[in-house]
Amino acid sequence: MKNKYRQKGIIMMVIATFMWGFMGVSSRYLNEIQMNSYDISFVRSSFGFVLTAIFLYFTNKSAYKVDMKGLIFCAFYGILNFAIGISAYSFAVSRIPLSVATVLMFSNPIWVTIFGYIFFKDKISLKKIIVVSTCIFGCMCIIDIFSTSGANLDTLGILAAIFNGMTFAMQIVLPRFVEGKIQKDTILLYGFMSSSIFTLFFTDIPRLVSSVTSSNNPMFYLLHVLVIGILCTFVSNNLYVKSTHYIGTSFPSMMVALEPTFASILAFFIFGENMKIIQIIGALIVVGSVFAMELDLRIVIAKILKPFKH
Repeated sequence: MKNKYRQKGIIMMVIATFMWGFMGVSSRYLNEIQMNSYDISFVRSSFGFVLTAIFLYFTNKSAYKVDMKGLIFCAFYGILNFAIGISAYSFAVSRIPLSVATVLMFSNPIWVTIFGYIFFKDKISLKKIIVVSTCIFGCMCIIDIFSTSGANLDTLGILAAIFNGMTFAMQIVLPRFVEGKIQKDTILLYGFMSSSIFTLFFTDIPRLVSSVTSSNNPMFYLLHVLVIGILCTFVSNNLYVKSTHYIGTSFPSMMVALEPTFASILAFFIFGENMKIIQIIGALIVVGSVFAMELDLRIVIAKILKPFKH
């Protein structure tokens, strides 16, 4: 029975990760009809808010309760992570290869470690120093700064992707400030709401609707709007949270490392994007660093050496 629940959790996590990996694909297509980064962020936030509000009404009504101080925190969380963070990713995808943008976003373990030390005085072990340093080296390989010509990547796109990695890290760090005081569902609900309101000021709704309806294939682009709003935001986030009930939190953190892999595969088959050997090595280093951060290396090494012990 225990294995059955574990398998269920793993399946949920794989599906959620694949959906996140597809987010860049839909963003790239929506860029074709002049939907900018704030348009895409508004779509994600508004869908996320409405669907989360409906879902919590039937599953956890207590999540609606929050005081003014908590609401301000949720607003800051939502605007930083959903409005600005998602916009940064969409902007990056529009200027650099999807695979590169996704892997750079996945530099978040670096920032989680740094922010944890700054705000909570978390101890930085030798393991963390090695892993973070390795992750930075991997990012340098992806950007390909070691060759004379580099990868000819757009500087603003690279900076946007790295900044998105920082906001991705803040999704993990910020809730620690209110742990035991505000429910995660509450943070998500009012975070999406605040992000929707914030991005609305930068979104021309009639133009956004017209960009889809007046395109050469309205149903195709509407499908990608729905994919981003429903699958890549609401469904994926809920699957991720639900999976932690079956397999804990460490394993899902490692499983998320599959996202850059899925994104790279999709980018290759859909957009014909290729990565140089040095960039592929860099991507593997980043993903491997995340696994190393979550695993107890002593246990892993002990299991590897076990067959050789007499």
